[in-house]
Amino acid sequence: MAPSENRIDAVGLSSAATDNRPRPLPRREHWLVAFVLLAASTVGFWLFARGFLLTRMVLPDHTLSSTLPFADPPPSAGVSSEAGTSNTDSTWYPAKFDRAIVLIVDALRVDFATWSEELDLRFGNNSSLLKAKEAGSHPTDAERVRERSEQGERLMPYHNRLSTIHQLNERYPEQTMLYRFRADPPTTTLQRLKGLTTGQLPTFIDAGSNFAGSAIEEDNWLQSLRRARIGDHNSTELSSGRDGRASSDQRNLVFLGDDTWMSLFPEELSDTCAAETNNTSDRVAGEKAWTRSRPFPSLNVWDIDTVDDGVLARLPLFLLPSEAEERTMSGQRAAEIRSRREEWRGLVRQKDMLQHPDLLTADSKMASARVGLSELHRDWDVLVAHCLGVDHCGHRYGPDHPAIGAKLAQMNKAIEYTVDAIDNSQKSTVLFVLGDHGMDPKGDHGGDSPREVDAALWMYSNKKWNSRKGAERSARVVEQSAVVLENSAHGLSIDQEIKSGWWLNTHLSDDYRQTSGKLLMDPPRMRSIPQIDFVPTVSLALGLPIPFNNLGVVIPEMFASDGDVHGEWGLLRALRLNAAQTMRYLTTYMARSRNHGFSDDAVRAWKDMLERADTSYRELSDLVAQSPRTRRQPHIEVFEEKVAAEYHAFLRLVLGTLWQMWAQFDAVLIILGLCIMALVLTALVLIYAYTRHSSLQDIIGNTWRGCLAGGAASTVIFRALFSVPFVKDSTTQVSIVDMSIAGCVIGIALAFCVQIACIKSHSLFLNIHLETLVVNAFNLHSLVNGSACVAGVMHSLAFTSNSFTFSEDSIVHYLLQSLLFIAAAGGASAYISAGSSQEKRRGSGKRVLACALAIMVLNRFSLYSTVCREEQLPGGCKPTFYGSPSASISSVPLSIANMSMVWLVPYVILRFLKQSHSHRAMIANVWIGIGMRVSMGMAAVYWVLDSIDGNISPGGGTLPYPSSGTPADSLNEPSDWSEVRIVLARMAVGIAVGGGLSAWIASPFCLDIAITEAPKDMLASETSKKKTANSRLQPPRQAAVILGFGNAFGAAYLAFVTVIFCILYTFQQPMGGIMLSALFIKLLLCAELFDALSDALASEESTAQTLVPAQVAVMALLAYQGYFATGHQFTLVSIQWSTAFVGIRDMHLYICGILVFLNTFGSFVLTALFVPLAMLWNESLGSPLLRLAPDTYFARVTGAGALYAAYNLLVTMGAAAFAAWFRRHLMVWKVFAPRFMFAAPVFMVNIAAVLCIAIGAATVRVLTQGLAIGNSQARVAQKIQSRS
Repeated sequence: MAPSENRIDAVGLSSAATDNRPRPLPRREHWLVAFVLLAASTVGFWLFARGFLLTRMVLPDHTLSSTLPFADPPPSAGVSSEAGTSNTDSTWYPAKFDRAIVLIVDALRVDFATWSEELDLRFGNNSSLLKAKEAGSHPTDAERVRERSEQGERLMPYHNRLSTIHQLNERYPEQTMLYRFRADPPTTTLQRLKGLTTGQLPTFIDAGSNFAGSAIEEDNWLQSLRRARIGDHNSTELSSGRDGRASSDQRNLVFLGDDTWMSLFPEELSDTCAAETNNTSDRVAGEKAWTRSRPFPSLNVWDIDTVDDGVLARLPLFLLPSEAEERTMSGQRAAEIRSRREEWRGLVRQKDMLQHPDLLTADSKMASARVGLSELHRDWDVLVAHCLGVDHCGHRYGPDHPAIGAKLAQMNKAIEYTVDAIDNSQKSTVLFVLGDHGMDPKGDHGGDSPREVDAALWMYSNKKWNSRKGAERSARVVEQSAVVLENSAHGLSIDQEIKSGWWLNTHLSDDYRQTSGKLLMDPPRMRSIPQIDFVPTVSLALGLPIPFNNLGVVIPEMFASDGDVHGEWGLLRALRLNAAQTMRYLTTYMARSRNHGFSDDAVRAWKDMLERADTSYRELSDLVAQSPRTRRQPHIEVFEEKVAAEYHAFLRLVLGTLWQMWAQFDAVLIILGLCIMALVLTALVLIYAYTRHSSLQDIIGNTWRGCLAGGAASTVIFRALFSVPFVKDSTTQVSIVDMSIAGCVIGIALAFCVQIACIKSHSLFLNIHLETLVVNAFNLHSLVNGSACVAGVMHSLAFTSNSFTFSEDSIVHYLLQSLLFIAAAGGASAYISAGSSQEKRRGSGKRVLACALAIMVLNRFSLYSTVCREEQLPGGCKPTFYGSPSASISSVPLSIANMSMVWLVPYVILRFLKQSHSHRAMIANVWIGIGMRVSMGMAAVYWVLDSIDGNISPGGGTLPYPSSGTPADSLNEPSDWSEVRIVLARMAVGIAVGGGLSAWIASPFCLDIAITEAPKDMLASETSKKKTANSRLQPPRQAAVILGFGNAFGAAYLAFVTVIFCILYTFQQPMGGIMLSALFIKLLLCAELFDALSDALASEESTAQTLVPAQVAVMALLAYQGYFATGHQFTLVSIQWSTAFVGIRDMHLYICGILVFLNTFGSFVLTALFVPLAMLWNESLGSPLLRLAPDTYFARVTGAGALYAAYNLLVTMGAAAFAAWFRRHLMVWKVFAPRFMFAAPVFMVNIAAVLCIAIGAATVRVLTQGLAIGNSQARVAQKIQSRS
């Protein structure tokens, strides 16, 4: 209905007066319905997730160095004796190195570590540089830069940064090796650390624990170090080491960096310094080993220096001699150490870090009474350092930003200084420089795109470990292993990435692809290994047993150069240990899990492959035993390589099959979860249908007894079903508690649905089905609502194919435009069919056409904001959300464009309110006209400063990065406005909450009073009355007009939504802010559109019909389109983690989580809050239905919210059902599982926002105050009427 003015006069009030007392709002009934629906939905999702996203069973077993994995002693015992090693020796593998340094450069992608001389010389197609190369001379850096600038091109800032790795690879090929280090998705740091320490494959559901990891219980190489330290061996196995220290089994451990390690290994990395000083630790007594741990906060992705500076400031304590040791050295050597120490200090960008008590010479907090600074340098055995700067640069700026080059230059110097310390050490030390994952073109990670999974691993030692002959032999083993897998995989499909040990570094070459498609350079070929191969390699290299659950394979090059190890070739020994331990794990797993998920074909293939390798090994052993002198003959070495290749092939076969099929699906839990979802969906639809005619009190009163009885009976039945063989034998996961909970929920939901459908006085089949579908089956109401139902079903069917799922954003846009076109057609039809006497209907038709056209134009505008899925690249999708395809921070022009929303959104709101004169109210003028603009303006300025900080250096140009030497210190300096941004963000939210929300709570209604002359009809009536009492006419009276009366409820509720919008707007990046503003305007237009369409289609035959189904369908589709337009996809990598630090300085887990939540689900929250406007918009303060039957009116609002939740549940159920159907699909964990994992929280957000916040809180307050005003008006009218 169109808004109108309402005048306070005796005639108007007397017509509204009534003796009927209105029934109160059913608040308790609404909250009961909301709670039951939320609880039932949660149970359904929980059961389905447990059945579909099961984690693998974690075995508690641990390997011991005193127990070999071989079932029997090798048949070549004589060979071992001949080689001088007793067959009773239980050592797994003798330690190759005294020490190990594990330097993790977070997000070190493989092309970051790769050096390309060809790229350096050919990059710009410069002939002078090529000639210099041919002549044997090398151009200077200045010449290269000058030539590139002349060509107008530049080297990518992340390429050819790690020159130290390149130089050492060239100079010492027998001491170094660079690998492509392929990670398993999800590529989040916590899951990668689990893989790097346990050697296990991740499960998809683990991604949810990236920010709250629990301690790792399964076996890992850090626990192996700890077990050795606390006395895992018998006392007879321990022997005194050098310098009076404990034996090599007692390892001293140092950890520096990312605090995620501490959540995973709280005991293993527990610092012993305080206990050593107080002599209270059991490990201190008896000369046990010590630990030093210095974790730093890791989740503030805008802080690119704190963690790295903390690591780099403390590394010299362990790598360089102490000052006390310096005094015992020669003057030249002492000067070199002092110089190197100053160089380390120069790497620290936050100079205040150098004043930390840990770094004090006289009283360092790192030293204790028993372990001084000299012991810290001399006696450590394993040092783990985890730097985060590269990863945070990627998140903050993207890999194309110069900041990434500066950070890589800093890491390059750190590697150089570490290598120098290793070379000056008397102990053999191995250095592992590795990335836990890579990063995509925007600098993010979490998914499984090639650039996210392709990290780098570089190994260096101060002793030779990779001889030329060993490298050649290991290469032949890898190649023969691929051949064995190709020919003897028993029909099992093995991923080529696992089968092959080589890879072309296309990341390096693809970045320099010309517009014609031609590459400027060929992709270099390099060795490739899975990331979990690090675990058995580092374990055996340090003389530790391989962790029990490990599935990785030893890196062949590490052991191929070893001669006789317990009487056999080193690599063969390592692979035999590796294979035996893996088979022992598989056997144990299958014995303890009846539903292990391993196919019979896979188990048979594993056993056959291992038996083949064992048979070949026995033949080799017999051959060597017969002729010991022929052991080093070429034909024996060829035989050894053949046997090693078969063991290697077995290990790769196990990894490849488990990588594809390791998913334990519980059919019973999946079915139970889907059944509950279906029943909740049915209940939501029935609630909407029932509330069209009755109140919530009637629903509760007519169903609660049956629901209780149904829940109790169903619980008993399901508990009895637990003993059925089909249920007991089909899964090991369903418990009697699961069956009881599922039975109770199914019983209650089923009883509710049956009772609602069968209530005689409100039979859906008689009253609604026959009346609506038969009598009005072909009117425009049915056409519009029916089209909405079809759109919802089509949306839920979009997950029938992975390609449809990829293009869900396009499907949503198509369905939305189609519905709007049908609505516009309905308005056009009403306009054409209305006669000249039906001016109101013609005007409504015009409003429908205008609103529908405006929404369709804005929908088209929303398509200009895109974030592409990996599968959509490099196709027709072009990312535009940040202003450029590779950026991860918005451009400055885009941020400035966002500031236009500060004026536009309040202007549009006030224009809508002007129709009912609600814009003249104080809350509209003060909050919407001023406060809202101030709040949005501060948020917009925040993002402008953020963009400037990310794109322009304090000096006015782009941030510099050096081609060599010390990285630029200017990158570290925070911008002058960093504190200003924090204040702006906090004030933006503070004004919205403290100003807007407070004002709304105090006085939500947009009402005002104006004094005007009385209309002629009222004057005539008053004059006739006065003539009987007085012959003289009274002068014209003035009348008080309530402005905003015609849209009182809609305007009051809209004021509340504007407050929430300002909060959501603050945490959206610039393009997201623009698109969220567009969504707000579209939702407002949608409310006006369907209000006008109802007026345009109104007729005597259709007065009882409604367009709520069509309206909530359009709103739901607008929410999904808004989700895509604000820079999101239903993938982990699209989550905008940087918004976790808007307005805060430090990491606060729950606060950061809330901020990311508001950014991610902002469009759904905003749309859910708009749902009550489907009933409240243009609702007059004098509405008879609302005044006389507020319970029925409120039930209709609840019904609209239930129908909106039903649409979202239909989509969620479609995602869940097709994820279960495609559970063996190749793309299940890449596409279908992530879509369900997002769909469930999207539904929970929607139903909680619409039923609890929008209706249960805001709508109740608006209606309560409106009823109080209306009842006061009625009482005044009664008194005036009684006096007249």
